[in-house]
Parts: sequence; structure tokens; C-alpha cells
Amino acid sequence: MKKRAILVLFLLSLTAIVFGQHATDDFTGKWKTDDGHLITISKNNQQFTGVDYKNRVCLYNIHFEKGVWTGTVENHDEGKKADCEIYLQEGKLKVVAHKGFFSKTFIWIKVQ
Repeated sequence: MKKRAILVLFLLSLTAIVFGQHATDDFTGKWKTDDGHLITISKNNQQFTGVDYKNRVCLYNIHFEKGVWTGTVENHDEGKKADCEIYLQEGKLKVVAHKGFFSKTFIWIKVQ
């Protein structure tokens, strides 16, 4: 039983290391959204900002805090703004928007 508990703790730690976020993550570049629009993300100081195809800021105040990249995402076309978390996973950007008790996940693909 003791060996099993140690094994579970080891696997959980390994998972956190492999899939965890890092302050050195780099989101800069062009990303294609779920609906086919391009977002250009740049870094200024220690924060990232995203600008849409109409040159409007749609991703801002993205900063690393308590082991997670957080900030704000905005959809100007629908007039919606939400807090978000961002995860870099295998060349894709996972954007999780939170509004109250609801959340929605978007997957953006890096454009070469």
C-alpha cells in the first residue's frame, strides 16, 4: 500500500513537470483561431498581447502568475470580454475563457 501511494505521488509530480506551464513559454507569432481569423501575439516586458485581423487588441495582460498564464480575452465582434488562462500544448494554444461559472475552450493553431 505504501509503495502504491509513493508511485501515485511520483506519477502526479511527473505529470505536473511534463505538462506544467513555465514562465519561459513563448506565445509570440501568428495564430489561427477556431473561426479562421489570425491573431498576432507579441511580447512587451513580461506580458503578451494579441491583436486581431482588424488591428484590435483581443488578448491582453497575459502574465505568468502562480504557475499559470492568465489575462483577458475579448471578442470585439460579439462585444464579449472574459478572464482567461492560456496553455501552450504541442504547437497549439489552448485559450480557456471564464465568465462567472461558465467557461469555453478555444484551440488556436500556430501559423508558420
